[in-house]
Amino acid sequence: MPARSLNPLAPFIRYLRPYRLTIAAGFFCILGAQGLNVLGPLVMERTVDAITGQQPRPGWATDLVLGIRGRAEATLGGRVGDISFYAALFLCLALSQGALRFGMRRIINGMSRYVEYDIRNDYFAHLLKLPLAYFQKTPTGDLMARATNDLEAVRMFLGMGLMFMMEAVIIFSASLYVMLTIHVPLTVFALLPLPLLSFLVNRLASRVHHRFREIQEHFSLISARVQENLAGMRVVKAYVQEEQEQADFRRLNDVNLEKNRALIVVRSFFFPLMFAMGGTCIAIILWLGGREVIRGEITLGQFVAFNAYLTMLIFPMIALGWVTDLYQRGTASMKRINAVLETEPEIRDRGADREIQALRGEIEFRDLTFAYGDRPVLQDIDLKIPAGTVVGLVGRVGCGKTTLARLIPRLIEAGEGQVRIDGVPIGRIPLNVLRRNIGYVPQETFLFSDTLRENVAFGGSPEENEAVQWASDVAQLSKDVAVFPEGFETVVGERGVTLSGGQRQRTALARAILRRPQILILDDALSSVDTHTEEEILRGLREVMKGRTCLVIAHRISTVKDSDLIVVLDEGRIAEQGTHHALVARGGLYAEMVQRQTLMSDLEKM
Repeated sequence: MPARSLNPLAPFIRYLRPYRLTIAAGFFCILGAQGLNVLGPLVMERTVDAITGQQPRPGWATDLVLGIRGRAEATLGGRVGDISFYAALFLCLALSQGALRFGMRRIINGMSRYVEYDIRNDYFAHLLKLPLAYFQKTPTGDLMARATNDLEAVRMFLGMGLMFMMEAVIIFSASLYVMLTIHVPLTVFALLPLPLLSFLVNRLASRVHHRFREIQEHFSLISARVQENLAGMRVVKAYVQEEQEQADFRRLNDVNLEKNRALIVVRSFFFPLMFAMGGTCIAIILWLGGREVIRGEITLGQFVAFNAYLTMLIFPMIALGWVTDLYQRGTASMKRINAVLETEPEIRDRGADREIQALRGEIEFRDLTFAYGDRPVLQDIDLKIPAGTVVGLVGRVGCGKTTLARLIPRLIEAGEGQVRIDGVPIGRIPLNVLRRNIGYVPQETFLFSDTLRENVAFGGSPEENEAVQWASDVAQLSKDVAVFPEGFETVVGERGVTLSGGQRQRTALARAILRRPQILILDDALSSVDTHTEEEILRGLREVMKGRTCLVIAHRISTVKDSDLIVVLDEGRIAEQGTHHALVARGGLYAEMVQRQTLMSDLEKM
């Protein structure tokens, strides 16, 4: 188990390091503002003593104020009245302090926004690197919660929290030093409650951290529930499950409310505790300090100044509670974000040959065996697909067709050397080169909530009007686009909800064709298209894919019957392979599929 870092900023160092000069500038603004703040009570001390006619105490503070007064009198060419001088000096201190406070807030809070920007970019970029398996086991709502609520908690600590933490340290140190120069015994008595305060704050802080982490994890469940219901709204309405889903959500929300109330109970102790401790300190000093004034041990001005510094010490006490709360929230959230950032992508370039920049399209599976966990999906697959060949892949549901297709662009990872392209293990081909040369249309078509043009041109350039039109023509999409009032500028809605199933499939097909890939993989990509349109699409594809490799996965025999090679999978193994006529003549599994589909077609015509 790694040693725990003593640096409270350790979880954030990676993102704070580029802004160390900015943080230093903000720190000097805070230092200047609080330095002027510390001079305020000294001016009050001189003012009160001047009013009461008492002699100021000797020391650096008196010398500093009298030195400033001497320079003012020399500049003005005459004596300055006590009250006028001190009032003017206090006003100058206030204005200067205000300017420095503006600077520190502008700098530190601005820095926190830049850190938020960096984390958000890194988080999103890292999500894009993670394999499909990660998203299959991690709810989308959980990932969204980390990118919103958790990131906001991190920003709040690195902005307001960090600023108040630096302020509190400076105020506490400076005030304590000046209080000691005024009266040591009074200072000791004033600090008596601090050990108890420190103990209580540490106990409360650990509970805040634990409970806030629970809240964020439960909020992820709520986000996931909302996301699922919005994505599956048509199913919810079709099955009349609105009330049931509302009841389930209410139960989740009730738990969220209880967890937040539990956190509020802990947090509600912070500020009353700080004020109680501050009030206790003031009560002690009023009693002891008043006696010292009566005895003549300290002047009335010193007593006023001492109480002003003691009041300043209350701010660090209050800030301690608030900063502790923000820190615990920030660290809990940063740990959740880092849990994603530290997840190593299973599929990445390892020893890739950077000289490979183009592919011919020959695909080979060598003794391929693949399993999801303990469940074997593909076994002993040996298959070589020459470049420029159209291969049809058929078989029963669950026989491993989609898994075989996903292995080619490394959406899932096979064993070393089991999948090769152009004779090279795909692990040695740079990922960007591999995927740039592959056009993949998956079973579940996904369209972005954008225009048709943007969806077709995804991965290309929307400005290439001729290319978009050409790809749409091949996919038999242009006829549909022509009847849309806005043509290619039609917004398709979330996940392409405004389009039919066939239109979505053809849009996805046009997107893949537009790239002119060396390898095209169609995973049941024409299942929602009628047979006539399917024939038109396949006819266009034959022209487009000349000299290119095409893998067509389908359940309809009509989709693959004209392929150069048909491969039949059964229970994860290659049962048969050959041309359509050869497989029909063999009378095996493929022939049974042909016979069954022919019979179903005849029954539909009756």
